[in-house]
Amino acid sequence: MQKLPPLNSLKAFDAAARHLSFTAAATELYVTHGAVSRQIAALEQELKVALFVRGARGLKLTAEGAQFARGVGTAFDTLRSAVAQVRQEGPAEDLRVSVPPTLAMRWLIPRMSELLRAHPRLRIDLTTSTEPVDFEAGEYDAAIRRIRQVPRGLLATRFLDARPVPVCSPAYQEQHRLRGPADLRRATLILTRSEPRAWPDWLRANGVQRPASAHTIAFEQLYFALQAALDSLGVALAPAALVQEEIQRRRLCALAQPDGPVSPSYALLSPKVSVHGEAIRTFGEWLKAAAGT
Repeated sequence: MQKLPPLNSLKAFDAAARHLSFTAAATELYVTHGAVSRQIAALEQELKVALFVRGARGLKLTAEGAQFARGVGTAFDTLRSAVAQVRQEGPAEDLRVSVPPTLAMRWLIPRMSELLRAHPRLRIDLTTSTEPVDFEAGEYDAAIRRIRQVPRGLLATRFLDARPVPVCSPAYQEQHRLRGPADLRRATLILTRSEPRAWPDWLRANGVQRPASAHTIAFEQLYFALQAALDSLGVALAPAALVQEEIQRRRLCALAQPDGPVSPSYALLSPKVSVHGEAIRTFGEWLKAAAGT
């Protein structure tokens, strides 16, 4: 079998032939101009043919160089296609994940296309729930939950700040003259049955005492409570990360800064031992990158 020229020489020639510039080829390959020039000279010496005409106006391919460039370019295109095909056709990894419905709707699903582009072999099967997950039952491989401490016996990848903030519509704020936490004594609070301790814990932490007769309305899930807040029915309590867009667009007003004695966060939970360990780590790292943490 005939010996091929070194791969680096072929890469240098391919780049120089496409750009007709050693400088541009060097920039593409992250090497020096001199390195490209030496690679081309060595290639011409090995092939015993001139590939470029070097003149005052720059580079030109010789007839032999143009023919060689077409063959080398086609070979590299074939190699790139083969690599891409192998990467895409690798075994798919299915991951069954339980996610709180509001987080899924407002944060995760809008970013799923980024995940699919970055990890085409990772297939996420989402189920929405806020209930505790029993991994021993085998129904889920991982779960996203809002936590303060890592549950015993589990691994946790924290990725998103979940500190709550009270929010209402600008119209409701103006109508009821709400300027800060103390004014919540006379506001209608929108409760979430799936998180019954959310408002009581926040009010106690912020020193707000409400009369027993204070008005409240309740919904099963947070996304219903947020819609009620948007429709000026009262004040909802939500993780700041999930209402950031509405606050920026002035569709909702924050009545306090997101804080608390112990900062909760959204975390990807999984068993310490799992056959899907690599896929779970990949998903967790992507969640952290998507959240900027």
